[in-house]
Amino acid sequence: MRQAPFRPLALPVRPSDYSPLQGKTVTILAGSEVGGNSDLFARSIGRHFERVIPKLRVEIKNIPQAGGALAAKTLQGAPNDGTMLLTSSTGLLGAQVQGDEGVAYDLGSWSWLGRLATETRTLVIGPGADFSTLDELRAKTTPSSMSVRSKSSFAYHEAMWLNAMLGLRIKPIPGYKTVEKETALIQGEVMLTVVGYPTDRDLLDQPGVDVVLRLTDGPALPARFAGRPLLADLIAGQPTFAAAAAFMRASTSMQNWMAAAPGTPTEILAEWRRAFESAADLPAYLDEAGKLGFAVSLVKGAELQQQIGDLVANIGSLRAQLDAAARCGKALSEGQSAGCVVL
Repeated sequence: MRQAPFRPLALPVRPSDYSPLQGKTVTILAGSEVGGNSDLFARSIGRHFERVIPKLRVEIKNIPQAGGALAAKTLQGAPNDGTMLLTSSTGLLGAQVQGDEGVAYDLGSWSWLGRLATETRTLVIGPGADFSTLDELRAKTTPSSMSVRSKSSFAYHEAMWLNAMLGLRIKPIPGYKTVEKETALIQGEVMLTVVGYPTDRDLLDQPGVDVVLRLTDGPALPARFAGRPLLADLIAGQPTFAAAAAFMRASTSMQNWMAAAPGTPTEILAEWRRAFESAADLPAYLDEAGKLGFAVSLVKGAELQQQIGDLVANIGSLRAQLDAAARCGKALSEGQSAGCVVL
């Protein structure tokens, strides 16, 4: 009797065994120099991706020019096959909403994987300050200097908005890079600067440095800063500044985020989101994130996509409110009396 020819059994492929990204080479754009926060996060999460997606190869490309705006432009025009991702600073959202020159991207069109960290943004004083509390700062009639990178930086605009919201007279001084603005505070060249915790926790340990205001509510500050006022509490019940405050919170809470190009296919985006979310529970990643000073706090891709979409959908009205607050804040920084009226 003739036997039927041998045919190997076709085993079903489980979803967990298959990845549309399997064997591909993926480039993660980092909108910072080597060693910057975005670079460190890209390399850390990239190693995790290689562990959970079979035969994936990750390459990191640093494009720090224009505060990450060039990297963002690159992603905007990238192929939508999932082979290019981006992580950068929180400033990209602010630049788009404010209509900064050189913005050639639309965050609302990107395919968001999610966010894996957040931080508490703080207004801090150094040994050169002539006040010690927020109440004393609010009572001052003379300007208080603050170190910032440039007139186009988020911190510069942030100072103007704070002036308008709280009646302060903060005068931002441009020209300080990241390390330089902290050094200027420690050496008493300026009275104020803005930093994030835990990213900049070393600065908070310096003699004469203290927190006077929490701009956002994130990871708990060290016990010695307990009770420092929160901006949201101070402006509660003031609808005039609600939109500006919400934008500030959204802009500064986006730490360790990642996005793919616009129009990424559903199957590929779902695989990237699965890999991204798994990092939030992986002990090896959590340990590495702790050593790098990242406070892990997962916001899933679909939720982040909605948050970004809602912000940019009303960009015209939001921009008008921010511009009005900035004009009032600038007048206050220059010693003028200004009653702030925001649209």
